[in-house]
Amino acid sequence: MFYIGSLGIIFWILSSFFSLTIETSLIGIGIYGFVMLGMYLFDLMNFDVPKYSIKNYLTVIAINLLMFFIWFLTSWDFWLIVFSILFTAVAILLRTVINIAIYRIKPVTIYGNGELKTNLEESLKKLDGYKYIDYSNDISELESFVEENNIKLLLLGKIKLEEKEIETILKIKLRNTQVMGYLDYMLEIEKKIEVSYINEEWLLNAYGFEILTSKIQNKIKRVFDIGMSIVIGFLTFPIMILAAIIVKLESPGSVIYSQARVGENEKEFLVYKFRSMRQDAEKDGAKWAQKNDPRVTKFGNFMRKTRIDELPQLLNVIRGDMSFIGPRPERMVFIKELEKQIPYYGLRHMVKPGLTGWAQVMYPYGATVEDAKNKLEYDLYYIKCYSLYLDIVILFKTLKTVVFGKGR
Repeated sequence: MFYIGSLGIIFWILSSFFSLTIETSLIGIGIYGFVMLGMYLFDLMNFDVPKYSIKNYLTVIAINLLMFFIWFLTSWDFWLIVFSILFTAVAILLRTVINIAIYRIKPVTIYGNGELKTNLEESLKKLDGYKYIDYSNDISELESFVEENNIKLLLLGKIKLEEKEIETILKIKLRNTQVMGYLDYMLEIEKKIEVSYINEEWLLNAYGFEILTSKIQNKIKRVFDIGMSIVIGFLTFPIMILAAIIVKLESPGSVIYSQARVGENEKEFLVYKFRSMRQDAEKDGAKWAQKNDPRVTKFGNFMRKTRIDELPQLLNVIRGDMSFIGPRPERMVFIKELEKQIPYYGLRHMVKPGLTGWAQVMYPYGATVEDAKNKLEYDLYYIKCYSLYLDIVILFKTLKTVVFGKGR
């Protein structure tokens, strides 16, 4: 946000300096928005030095020059050439300064062993900015190890600690080393709640879950749902008409496919989608969707990757069966099976299901019980930490999924 705000100020200063007309300035504001959107979609808002290569810099330059060239073609103001060069140069300089200023390698170690330690190690491999230093599970030497290796973050690969462990780790924490428990790490860093290690007491004491009780938040969410449904419905109406025609021409059967799904408080409702499978796809009964599912038509596969098949669900959102963002609705036949195998699976039905959700943008496609468990962990994080800001984040991540065809 600091980077976007800083570039906005620079853009405004340059616009004033070059004395652009009101019409040219208004077009420029739109161009600036597209520049920021393009940089977001291409993951150029990350400020990690190891990831920020020459290719990233060249992409930033290309996006800027392309957008400013379009601006030039609409205005034919030759000062825009100088404007674009200056703005691009400042953008490159600013992000370089930000990289140098904020990027720090943080030494980290894990106290504990077994599955929890393995999970933490696997998570750290995906993160930049951490230098992992392995430690054997010996509490008597932990304090000296942390001091000698200048450990800044100590992760606990144990749920319950003994009295001696608590005393030692508390000393370490009071000496300016950050200590983070396993569940807190998964919540704050991985943005999920690991259902295998929580219990009713944890749920009772956990903060958050305001969406379940706050009338104000629910009213704001409802306004957001209706507003986004109308806007996206209007913008995608031509796409929906074209999709309907192609579905009808590609294979026999109805254009819109309706199916009973489970919503809030486990009430069933009919969800609408563009038909992406053959008409006889479930002649042998309900089946889990699969990756590269042979029942899916060619255009259906494209619709799934770009989420076009979900667009008719805007009607479900307007009707109030669904929210724009929330856990994806599942079929009752699968829910009964999953509730037997996954703890707390029913908690995802405390809120309205969504057209898109945190699990959909954070977890890749999967059609196994383990995949359902992993998605539940992200759904529970969403329910616990819901905010309008989180909805907007999910909206932008979904946009990236649609643009690059990374949907299921």
